[in-house]
Amino acid sequence: MKQMKAILYIRVSTDEQAEKGHSLAHQEEMLRKYCAINSIEIVAFYKEDYSAKTFDRPEFNNIIAALRKNKGMADLLLFLKWDRFSRNAPEAYTMISQLHKLGVEPQGIEQPLNMEIPEQKFLLALYLTAPEVENDRRAMNIIAGIRKAMKDGRYMGSAPYGYKHSRNENNKPCIAPSQKEQGFVETAFEMMASGNYHIEELRHILNKKGMPLGRTRFWCMLRNPVYIGKVAVPAYKQEPGMVVKGSHDGIIAEALYYEVQDVLEGRKRKLPNSPFCQQEELPLRGFLTCAKCGKTLTGSASKGRSARYYYYHCKNKCNERFRANEANECFEQMLENISREDKLYRSCELIMAGANKKNGQDRSNEVLQQKKELETYKKRLDNAQTLMLDGELDVADYRKIKAKLEPEIEKIAARIAQLSKNENNGREIIEFGFYFLRNMSNLFTSASLDKKRYILGSTFPEKLIYENGTYRTEADENVLVLIANTGKDLGEKKKGRRDLFRLPSRKVASPGAEPLYGIYFYFIQT
Repeated sequence: MKQMKAILYIRVSTDEQAEKGHSLAHQEEMLRKYCAINSIEIVAFYKEDYSAKTFDRPEFNNIIAALRKNKGMADLLLFLKWDRFSRNAPEAYTMISQLHKLGVEPQGIEQPLNMEIPEQKFLLALYLTAPEVENDRRAMNIIAGIRKAMKDGRYMGSAPYGYKHSRNENNKPCIAPSQKEQGFVETAFEMMASGNYHIEELRHILNKKGMPLGRTRFWCMLRNPVYIGKVAVPAYKQEPGMVVKGSHDGIIAEALYYEVQDVLEGRKRKLPNSPFCQQEELPLRGFLTCAKCGKTLTGSASKGRSARYYYYHCKNKCNERFRANEANECFEQMLENISREDKLYRSCELIMAGANKKNGQDRSNEVLQQKKELETYKKRLDNAQTLMLDGELDVADYRKIKAKLEPEIEKIAARIAQLSKNENNGREIIEFGFYFLRNMSNLFTSASLDKKRYILGSTFPEKLIYENGTYRTEADENVLVLIANTGKDLGEKKKGRRDLFRLPSRKVASPGAEPLYGIYFYFIQT
């Protein structure tokens, strides 16, 4: 009688080893005893610590590869029980068929089957299905537990950047703000809310200052409501997603969070992106447009005999190129022209103070309107809750209504807070704005490279064109450029009029409050 040859296969996962004692040593001992008793020759032995949900396992793949390379090397593939072989019934049947084609019979020594008897296939189905059912039930329990904890306001998973793992007064796991990282989170949200940074540009700036976040983590951070003390519960099957109040403390204000969401979703004005500038000699790189083809100019240095010479130039074939130092000096001269118009700014400041007073009244009216809308949404939510408690509304329908209304309530509340904030800061912003205009030249000259870029992006969002020793914008509608270019001729004319007031002012778009507010906020913070 031919002696049977067998490959031994043992497998365990960490939870099984801890809960059921399916240790690798125990399985190996039982398999070797079985082979000794039944005079089976062991030709190979494989062990691994891997899940049996699929057959994409390193050691099992090695078994298949060996069997294909050496056909007839074994008659049996022995394991302790069928759940060591697989916990996925459909894949198990496919693998059994594949092993049969290779001339190998899989067999669980503690659950032996004679596949020549048709009725034994019922037992095989039971042995394969039971572990799969156990896995599915365990997964359902874990998911239900996690969702229950999240609905109770507990943040599940690794602590997000800006937080650390801690324990609450009941000694339960929780997250708490990290003093080391909290400042970076606040800075990121504040700078993003200004609308003057591309998200990747901002990440590079903060990376240099010590925030070690990659592109995906940084984007997720700006979207995560965990930073306002809330937990996002994702949608699952028929249950909609929702945002609930967390058991942890927030790092930033809700109004600031929703401002950032407006910027990311394009609801708030964003200034055009520009390439990163890493050289002090090229502060205007990314903010200049080619006068010939309209493309954004870049900058680089050429090596001379005794020094390096910097140029702004176009990457297109139009050959636009000029010295960076000459363009920089011309730009600084333009800022000086802007800064010297004190009388004009005094008149404008009085006009804007009156306009701010009117706008304050408009804001007050909008606050009242927003408060009425807020009360309407709250009343709808209360009515839905009452109907649910009275049994007239299904719980699932109530959750859908709640998931829809709560984010709207939060956004309206954040809008009210922002309007109130703007009302209080309006006068300060106007005062700072005209201080900034009167001192723009000195502020720009003495600023760091980051602040220079901020000033440029906020003050000249439509980019500048340098041509024939002067600056302009594509549509000649930037008020500051108009002031600079008519600076020397702003004196009284024969008919008592100024050149500035003969310009097509009705066509000049208002620069808006966002860039001004952004500059104000940036400088008072730094």
